[in-house]
Amino acid sequence: AFPRLIKHYGLRITIRIFPTFLLFVTIFAFVLLPRNLYFLFISLSLCKALTYSVHDPAEEVLYMPTSDSIKFRAKFWIDVVGQRVAKAVGSAINNYAGSVEGIVIYGSLPSVVASIALWLACYQVGILFDGLIQSGDVVGFEKEELVLGVEMTNLEDNEEAKDTMTNHNHDDDDSPLFREEELSPPTIACVDRVSL
Repeated sequence: AFPRLIKHYGLRITIRIFPTFLLFVTIFAFVLLPRNLYFLFISLSLCKALTYSVHDPAEEVLYMPTSDSIKFRAKFWIDVVGQRVAKAVGSAINNYAGSVEGIVIYGSLPSVVASIALWLACYQVGILFDGLIQSGDVVGFEKEELVLGVEMTNLEDNEEAKDTMTNHNHDDDDSPLFREEELSPPTIACVDRVSL
């Protein structure tokens, strides 16, 4: 389903499918159909299916216009810190609520706010992603180029580094690294086949 969605609608629309569904499920679960176990079971199953089939692959596509260092940092903050903090907050709300009635009272507002925040974030990220793809820019690439350029400039300015790179120390002429003797090509031993 994901490749077909990306091909026909692009990432901007595809990344909004899960947050839109989650927002509707949250409103129905807490406002219109509270304490309906059948609805909760079906909607949570569909949410998990959409997460693995649409949202997670779309999230991975978002890393395409980023440099490797930015990708690793972002994945750490999203996958490790962000998900763990969200689970801890949800668990704290459930523990504080204590019962189904308490979860409906105390969990409805944070759930709706989190769903709206996720939808807005996906909306904005989809627009930014399309802009980056159209312009051909890579997030974090300029910064890495600048750092490498500064390191290369510092290396070129350093006279000792120039001497080390262009001339070797003649005291080390006996070391195997600086021998200029010509090596003979390796010999290959040929063995004739013997028929048995």
